Amino acid sequence: MHRVLSSLLSLPIRLPQKPADLTLRACARSRALTSEAADGGSDKRGPSKQRTPVVLSEEDIEEKHVRGWGNGGQKVNKTNSCVQLLHRPTGTVVICQDTRYLQQNRKIARKRLIEKLDLLANGSESKIGVKITKLQARKHKQRQRSKKKYAAESAKDPGNGSEPAGAE
Repeated sequence: MHRVLSSLLSLPIRLPQKPADLTLRACARSRALTSEAADGGSDKRGPSKQRTPVVLSEEDIEEKHVRGWGNGGQKVNKTNSCVQLLHRPTGTVVICQDTRYLQQNRKIARKRLIEKLDLLANGSESKIGVKITKLQARKHKQRQRSKKKYAAESAKDPGNGSEPAGAE
């Protein structure tokens, strides 16, 4: 899970020059729901943030099939099974060569592009943003537990580890 998130985040993201260039299409129904939530809605907790669904149109995507690289030997290096997608409105680029089959790489690359655009449009409310915040919270909790554990151990045995190895 963490490996997948880190690989998604390591891929290049080009942000648009002007905010007007960011043209992600949302469904008309979701816009209506978002405007109702912004007006206050009927929820007691106040207005809730609605995620804007990302709709990918084929006219906005530029697809290239390039030669692979890395492990896999001669077969990977000879075939054009690596897929590179460019989302023209945002300039977001996704590269996928997870499998040796072009069609599977096309599907995976489109999924990753949608996830990246979701992260770009919705920020911490996106699926990846929620996963990242959960991972960060888990790591923070582990760090706090570790600090508490070792603080208790050093309080029990103050002479252990406080002096240099050669000093007596």
